[in-house]
Amino acid sequence: MALADRKSDTIHSKTGTDKDALKAEYDAGKHEALVSYPAEAALLYQIQLMKEDIDELRRYITAEVGDGATGAAGRDGAAGANGRDGADGTTPTMTSLSGSSLPTRAPARGLLWNDRGIVKIG
Repeated sequence: MALADRKSDTIHSKTGTDKDALKAEYDAGKHEALVSYPAEAALLYQIQLMKEDIDELRRYITAEVGDGATGAAGRDGAAGANGRDGADGTTPTMTSLSGSSLPTRAPARGLLWNDRGIVKIG
């Protein structure tokens, strides 16, 4: 499942020293004065919950998903280069396979062979 498009928009367009000034206000705890106002306190609470959710997503991606190798589209996932569907994400069909290079006598157990145009497992 692919990551959905972002729903949120840019909150401010401050950069450089203007952005540093905002950080300084935050670091000084100016936002804590908003707790006195019920509506703003509710918003601060929700922002904190979103931060905790983002932290958990970061933890999960780092610890559980890692480099993405085990995800569906990752290197070892079903649609990945080493996955069951192969490098291009499609399962080969009999029309794209040729049994002409297979042996015509039954080989060791578990190997493929060509029995007059029918591919069988030995």
